[in-house]
Amino acid sequence: MILCSCNMITDRDVRASVKPCGAAADRARDVFRAKGCLPRCGRCVRNIQNLCEREAAAKVEGRPQATRSDPAFAIAAE
Repeated sequence: MILCSCNMITDRDVRASVKPCGAAADRARDVFRAKGCLPRCGRCVRNIQNLCEREAAAKVEGRPQATRSDPAFAIAAE
């Protein structure tokens, strides 16, 4: 699913983004840096941040990551 239409960032891009230190991205700014771009209109930042937080929580709790069929994913994509 496309989260940022200005920069064509998808949910898969968010999950694949890492910080320079090699840790998973935990903030929207880390995702933009990993993709080599900046937010343009800014409407996507909240959704990207929510997905980063959900992914981090899932890893801490040992849960599988959210998928499109997961109701929690729909909240992150709002």
